[in-house]
Amino acid sequence: MTRTTSPGTNEKGYSTEIMKKEGLCLHRLTLPAPAPGFTDFITPWLLHTKQATLLVDPGPSATIPDLVEVLKDQGVDEIDFVLLTHIHIDHAGGIGDFLSAFPNARVVSHPRSFRHLVDPGKLWAGSLQVLGDLANQYGPIEAVPEKALLESAGGFVPGFGVIHTPGHSSHHQSYLYTYGDTKILFAGEAAGVYLGENYLRPATPPRFFFDVAYESLQKLIAVEPTLICYGHFGYTHDTGWLRNAAEQMQLWRRVLQDLLMRDVETAQALSVLEQQDRYLTRRHRFDGQIASRERYFIENSIKGFLQSLSEGT
Repeated sequence: MTRTTSPGTNEKGYSTEIMKKEGLCLHRLTLPAPAPGFTDFITPWLLHTKQATLLVDPGPSATIPDLVEVLKDQGVDEIDFVLLTHIHIDHAGGIGDFLSAFPNARVVSHPRSFRHLVDPGKLWAGSLQVLGDLANQYGPIEAVPEKALLESAGGFVPGFGVIHTPGHSSHHQSYLYTYGDTKILFAGEAAGVYLGENYLRPATPPRFFFDVAYESLQKLIAVEPTLICYGHFGYTHDTGWLRNAAEQMQLWRRVLQDLLMRDVETAQALSVLEQQDRYLTRRHRFDGQIASRERYFIENSIKGFLQSLSEGT
């Protein structure tokens, strides 16, 4: 593991080696908190294979200088492919800036996202509208040269496959890398947010379509990965967490359907869910700022569920 500071302070980025075998090396790159409470949250994945070096979800522009520094510390001079699970600002907002440092990299993303990557004006405006000052803390979104974009048809690197997983966003996709008996799943947010130590929450912001998201999760379960790498922040070899995510979604639907009929407010819904969902209970053991961050995102996911239930989607 290479650090430029301890993970507690997170003033600079650091790299954690997750897996290493002949022909394969995987690192999680943890980047500085772009806002209070966002420590250990922005986590690109760096994968070296025999054929290529790949980066999954570079993060927002505010953390790109630190990402570049961590990569240079790792001796990485070239990135062949950047894989985007989706283009929300916290996952891909810095891709334009990243390409300034690694101009030969090709960007793999869902074709529906291309126009927003080439001309990010609407994406930036939408980020400001939804996130407010947090978007400013993440930093502006720079354009991606059209020539850098690669349609996500799979096969761009031997052993890599693309799994279309709409739900968290309509253009969301996950990536599976198969190498011998190793199957690494880069899930993005299609399987929720897993912070380790039995903490899991859905990532279901409005507009959310339950059936679409649940079907995507079933796709991930079906591929039977041996390692799951989440967009935020954790990883696990226990792929039962995909089934846990599916069970959690079903629980939320049952609980929130009942609360919707009683016209319960979002804050009250959170209280009820935290009593019934065992995977949310650890939120109260986080420090104050991280607990507040998680409350914000949980309430946003509740809003997505309530919208879906009220519209019958």
